[in-house]
Amino acid sequence: MKLELSYDEVSTIRRALLIKAEEAADGALECAKLGDMDNAVKFWQERAEAYRKTYEAVAAQLEQADKEYEQVAAALKEEASV
Repeated sequence: MKLELSYDEVSTIRRALLIKAEEAADGALECAKLGDMDNAVKFWQERAEAYRKTYEAVAAQLEQADKEYEQVAAALKEEASV
């Protein structure tokens, strides 16, 4: 199923994912500093990695959309000048 989102929505999602990845990484670091159980550290590290991977996928899709937009804009501009 393809989901249609606006540019602003995708930008917001990217920011939220990055924040969540950073929070999860901080959680892992805090657990490690406090000497918490290895399972807690592993849990936060896995969450951070999942958020980071999702962020990277969304960022790549946004970059692709930007390129496609630029191509369409250039084509329209060329058509208008003819």
